[in-house]
Amino acid sequence: MESTTALLRIAARVAGASAVLVARPNDAVPLAAWGCDPDAAGALLRAVRYAFPLGSWSFRQIELTLRDGSAGELFFIAPSSDLDDPALLALAQEIARLCDPAGSMGREASAIERLTETVEQLGEAIAILGTPHDLNAPSHFLHVNLTFGALFGYSPAELVGKSTELIWGPLTDTRQMAWLRARVAERQAVRAAVVFYAKDGTPVWVEVATTPVRQDERDIHHVVTYRDVTSRKQFVDALAGEQHKLQTTLAAIADAVVTVLSDGRVEFVNEAAQLLLGVDLVDAYGQHVSDVICLLDDDAKPIDVIAGAAQHGVHRGRGHVAIKSGIIDVAFVASRIPDEHGSVVVLRDVTAENSLAKRLSFEASHDPLTGLQNRRAFFELLEEAVRGARERGEQHAVAFLDLDRFKVVNDQFGHAAGDRLLREVGPIMGRIVRGADVLARIGGDEFGLLLTNCGIDDARHVADKVRNAVEEYRIEHEGQWLGIGVCIGLAPINAKTASAAAVIAAADAACYRAKAAGRNAIVG
Repeated sequence: MESTTALLRIAARVAGASAVLVARPNDAVPLAAWGCDPDAAGALLRAVRYAFPLGSWSFRQIELTLRDGSAGELFFIAPSSDLDDPALLALAQEIARLCDPAGSMGREASAIERLTETVEQLGEAIAILGTPHDLNAPSHFLHVNLTFGALFGYSPAELVGKSTELIWGPLTDTRQMAWLRARVAERQAVRAAVVFYAKDGTPVWVEVATTPVRQDERDIHHVVTYRDVTSRKQFVDALAGEQHKLQTTLAAIADAVVTVLSDGRVEFVNEAAQLLLGVDLVDAYGQHVSDVICLLDDDAKPIDVIAGAAQHGVHRGRGHVAIKSGIIDVAFVASRIPDEHGSVVVLRDVTAENSLAKRLSFEASHDPLTGLQNRRAFFELLEEAVRGARERGEQHAVAFLDLDRFKVVNDQFGHAAGDRLLREVGPIMGRIVRGADVLARIGGDEFGLLLTNCGIDDARHVADKVRNAVEEYRIEHEGQWLGIGVCIGLAPINAKTASAAAVIAAADAACYRAKAAGRNAIVG
């Protein structure tokens, strides 16, 4: 009888009555009552039956057909409103359906009645619903508190006895609602976020928590709390929108971007990073950043970009990343996100840039035809050698080499052959000298040779080897062979050497004297 008592309380509230009774015609004891204890209910029923023939207006009556088909009566004691309210008539039908014709009144207030009294005192929006075991039949409102009415803009009289689908709307997820009802049918407590609609059509996002309290052969009665989370949902949607904008922006950036959580796990990898690192977002997500970005320094030691960002806020540098196809050069910036939210790592492939820089640096210091050091680079090395001799007492030697018969090759075989000769004779001379020595092309057919940590006597020995190697060289062109020679002028570099220009001038003068002595000679 608990549900019946609860409905009687709601009916009394809608009608403004002080008590409500359900009884069979001519019975002396009510089947159910609200607003009085069992003894008072029996006395009240007798008073109603005595006053009814006299036409008293202190009570009102609605005839019922109880669920076993027998007749019943619903009495409202001292009602303040008419009984033709549709909500009240719907409640009367619900009471008739639930009232047990064979039942009897308990001695104490029912649990449901106490629950409805408690619900009225709570600040949250709460409703007591009846959900049929038949999942094809809609749930209906048995009771709503004032907070519920304020949230959705309905009075209790507009909701009690009505289908809960009254507050559904276009955005209400019907599949989710079916799932909720299925859980209720299994008497499970359920929590979910659902969008319902207020009376004025405004969508209201609510977090619903439903707890079954009782069931009978037809219905499961459950208490549902409706917590308005519209503002929170709007905030979450706005945050999700900002996150989507951020990810869209990151995805559009040409540089590789990897976002990392505070525990070092990868959260997001943009398309450029996927291409650069050869990974998919799905595979990278949740992996430790060191497994996704294998960053190494020039000594092949791992670089911990996250630790650097955590320590300094921003960690910039260059390194090498091992990918499936090999090793690439990268410039990286790792920035810590404040409040322990992780880090953002930006990588830029600088392999081509480094290659270009190396090529430009090489071209700036090397002869494009022979690949040897050029005049500018050679003079810089000479200046360093002169400085070392003055400051540290080092002994070096410089040789000025001028090829003999080079003009003959150009005149007889053409300039292409002359260029080939220069390309071939450079390595021949280079194989004679040591790794620390420097061979450079400083003019058309003129070469310079810096012999480091080498006295003038040893320099003459090296120069003789170079002269013999060049003398043995022959160039062939269309079946014709032609030999060349080289004149070499030597000059020492010591503490008395004034400058690079001075020592190269001395070696050039010695070379000139070697040519004057009959070519293929060494002077110095």
